[in-house]
Amino acid sequence: MSNSTVVATVVLLTIQRSSEVTISDSVFAHEVPILELIHGEENVTVVNDDYHAIELPNNATQEYQRLVSKYGDKYRPVIDQVFRNGARDVAKEVGMDLGKDSFKKQSEAVVESRLPARPGKKAEAGAGTGGDADLTAAELKAELTKRKVEFKGNASKADLQALLDDAKKAEAGAGTLGG
Repeated sequence: MSNSTVVATVVLLTIQRSSEVTISDSVFAHEVPILELIHGEENVTVVNDDYHAIELPNNATQEYQRLVSKYGDKYRPVIDQVFRNGARDVAKEVGMDLGKDSFKKQSEAVVESRLPARPGKKAEAGAGTGGDADLTAAELKAELTKRKVEFKGNASKADLQALLDDAKKAEAGAGTLGG
């Protein structure tokens, strides 16, 4: 982690929408008061207050704009009620610098459905298949492209790792043939 990022805690919570409908979701800890005002404090229950952590850019103005974008114009008054001084209150709450407004809404195609590894934690020893076990999907794709191995654009990380392992075995075997 550098000065350009901060680690924000993600909590797991449930929201009671009706007597028959309960929603589970994970949000940043500083979003809980917003959800409590929207759904009623008695309907929002934090199940795990240290569910995960994610590195965010150290820019409170950008985070404030993300909240406004996420909850929309309908709930803008709620955001303004929780963070009366806007980005300044977000900066105090999350421990961010004020920063400039540089928020860009992510394409939904880019958002992964799985949680990333917790910042600052390494993979456990012995996990995976050697030195490439901690490569990201993007790094695996780059390595496969460099080795001229074809793969599907939406291939899972496990499939990419298997293709890379196979390519390495083929290269090792090719070195012993025809000698």
